Amino acid sequence: MRINTNVSALRAQNNLSRVNDALSKSMAKLSSGFRITRAADDAAGLGIANVLRADIRALNQASRNAEQAGSVLNIADGAAGTVQKMLERMKELAAQSASDSVDSAGRARITAEYQALRSEIDRTVATVKFQGNALLNGSFGATIDSASTVLAAATGVYAARLNGAGTGAYTFSSGSNVVTLSNGSVSQTLGVTSGAKQTLNFSALGVSIDTTASVGAATVAGTLTIGAGSGSFLVSSSGQYSGNDQITINGSGLDLRSSALTIATDPTTLANAQSALAEIDVALTSVNSAIGTIGSLQSRIETATENVRITVQNFSAAESTIRDLDMAEEMTTFTKNQILAQAGTAMLAQANQSGQSVLTLLRG
Repeated sequence: MRINTNVSALRAQNNLSRVNDALSKSMAKLSSGFRITRAADDAAGLGIANVLRADIRALNQASRNAEQAGSVLNIADGAAGTVQKMLERMKELAAQSASDSVDSAGRARITAEYQALRSEIDRTVATVKFQGNALLNGSFGATIDSASTVLAAATGVYAARLNGAGTGAYTFSSGSNVVTLSNGSVSQTLGVTSGAKQTLNFSALGVSIDTTASVGAATVAGTLTIGAGSGSFLVSSSGQYSGNDQITINGSGLDLRSSALTIATDPTTLANAQSALAEIDVALTSVNSAIGTIGSLQSRIETATENVRITVQNFSAAESTIRDLDMAEEMTTFTKNQILAQAGTAMLAQANQSGQSVLTLLRG
């Protein structure tokens, strides 16, 4: 019998420590709901779960992107429908003027309404924007194709920016402390401070030009060509960020300006009214084509949104099987270890008392 080294107590203490560690881990899991509370629990599984979690967050954002894309298309759809109605009224007016039952005074009144509707089409198109991006003037996702003279003029360097500009060629010129930008029938002149760095906001044309301090010092002339672009929406997150993860909207197919619809002839005479009717028919075809494009994109966006939501659901389920805890199974383990801890404590106490028998021998 030995008293310096109580092997039984050491064994009981070792077992009790091991059970207490297991209890601590179980409590951490049960209180968090996670099977993996530290990397040591399942390093490989944690790595996979973290990748899945990142994918889920990206897919959730892609779902919101798709919803926003749907909002963009809904706005464009509503405005395109309004343009359609105005064209229908213009066709009605042109048909009325294309008959000699209307005198010159009547045609003048018809023409006044006709012109007002055409102006309203352009106003509607100019103001239909989402987050500053014009939707129906052909410029959605537009780019500056060339601006060599404007961007690098003899008297300074100019940087052009778009804020809803339609496609086409813009003429830029400057004179004595004024600058002018024109696009066909639309022109805007701004006053400038000679020698001062400033931003020229041609709001009527949707173009801003940042200047150097040399503006107004000399006359500069040039052209700014804005080409059609396309708007893209990231609606998935499979890693093909410049390809299948995106849905693209071709801006050039959504140009409903009166100049693009070529409705320039006023029904001032019978012959002009007949020409206007022909123009309206072509314009209606263009608008219907744009509405069809918007509708097909709406359908595609809705499908993409539903698909990404299902993907998020399935990815979440996959992450759950790795990261989340089976509460019933862990509670069974926890209960077992609780009983073992109680039994180990009792046995350690017994082992510590075993040396008392040596006293009997010492008493003699």
